[in-house]
Amino acid sequence: MKKIKNFKAARIFVLFIAFCFMLPLLLSCGGDDNNTDTGGAEAETLPQNENIQENADEPVLRENVPDNLPVDLDFGGAQIRILHRTENWAFWHDEIWVEEEIGEIVNDAIFRRNRGVEQRLNVEISSTAVPGDWSNMNNFLRTVRTSVGAGSDDYDFIAGHAWYMPLLAPEGLMYNLKNVPHLDPEAAWWSADCAEQMTIDGKLYYITGDYSQSLLRGMNVTFFNKQLAQDFDIGNLYRIVLDGGFTIDKLGELIIGTYNDLNGDGVSNNEDMFGYATPTGNAMNAWVAAFDQPIVRKDSGGVPQLVLNSPLMIQMVETMYDFLYENNNVFVTPESSQGQVFDMFAANRTVFMASILNANDSLRAMESDYGILPMPKRNSEQPGYYTVATDWHSMFCIPVTNTKIEAAGAVMEAMAAESYRRVTPAYYEVALKQKYSRDEETSQMLDIIRDGLRFDFGTVNTANLDGVNAVFRQLMDTRSRDFVSLYERSEAGYQQALDTLIESYRELP
Repeated sequence: MKKIKNFKAARIFVLFIAFCFMLPLLLSCGGDDNNTDTGGAEAETLPQNENIQENADEPVLRENVPDNLPVDLDFGGAQIRILHRTENWAFWHDEIWVEEEIGEIVNDAIFRRNRGVEQRLNVEISSTAVPGDWSNMNNFLRTVRTSVGAGSDDYDFIAGHAWYMPLLAPEGLMYNLKNVPHLDPEAAWWSADCAEQMTIDGKLYYITGDYSQSLLRGMNVTFFNKQLAQDFDIGNLYRIVLDGGFTIDKLGELIIGTYNDLNGDGVSNNEDMFGYATPTGNAMNAWVAAFDQPIVRKDSGGVPQLVLNSPLMIQMVETMYDFLYENNNVFVTPESSQGQVFDMFAANRTVFMASILNANDSLRAMESDYGILPMPKRNSEQPGYYTVATDWHSMFCIPVTNTKIEAAGAVMEAMAAESYRRVTPAYYEVALKQKYSRDEETSQMLDIIRDGLRFDFGTVNTANLDGVNAVFRQLMDTRSRDFVSLYERSEAGYQQALDTLIESYRELP
């Protein structure tokens, strides 16, 4: 049903429904036998493949968005085997498989999604999990290479680490998803930006979206302490964001005068008060997207070109170096000590904190109220707020040894669609907006953050491209402004790696 937004609208809606039920009786009293009753309330749940007519003022509710899977799909009890990672860290819940309902909202939504897809498509889904975090990269890759290299049909599709799975496609081990029946990479539950970025020579081997809960959990965001923001008279941050004015320069203005040597030792450290706190490492990767600086951009023929060496990039390095290291209101610590940043934020010793959305889970016990904002823009002329997800989210692919391509495609599509309709609301809308989040405005901020989630061919393929994604990160880690020298030392290697990757795509089926 369409959402009733306020009490007045609800009263009008009730009166309208009552009138619709009475209309046939009124008309029949007038003797017009040609009129029919068309005033009944619209169905609460629509068939998943039925087109939904959108009202100009009321968008279709997420749970009612249909997919295009035929209603009569029946795969006769076929077993669909999924290879994924075993890790179930605090920030990476088991998004692919859970054993049972346990009364926890996200876990149970995943369980019901899996069982519902099994029943809908008449399949039996099985899970194979092996260690596959970044430290276990070789183990996970070896599992895939050994299976596919031997011609074994062991797995129907794979959910693997976003930054190392792209190593496998150039080896000819992955199936072109453009040729998979029922799979629609442009559907709302997949990232169309990821699919567009990863399509080369008309071939696509990896997609991600709502099926990967870790994608949402890993989005880089800005947390702020509401009490400290009020104490420092910072103003309405949500309004600044909505007006398009939350820029890096604005952030610098907002934190002026926030530093305070709380412990009186005369040394700037994590025991003092700051306006902004951030680790280096992965947190630095997000700024390249936030400033709308691509690493690779496709030319008019769809061929990826390196574009990182640009005036914008040089300006970005200068701007961010000054913000991070020439500003006593900013606390920066190595990624290995990022726990200091969380401790400072929880203890009311920093107004703003750079982190990923999943940090919200760890802040529920925080006594002070806090809010969530997007990453700042480079300037007010930038059209939107942009971010990236940390590299450990899942990418989905199909090995070339798969003998049930149609069933695999249908299951992937149904899983992603049901994740969009059921699992994402469980985490993103219920857990964050109602249970974890402290204010209604945060839900609007989260929508802005999700809408600005970006992918870059150079970022996703950084393992294939000599680590080109890490250039800015290296500079900030080492407190250097010298982008030109660092980039020029490696540019030839980046270009050769990109040329080799493009050529390998052209040779793939």
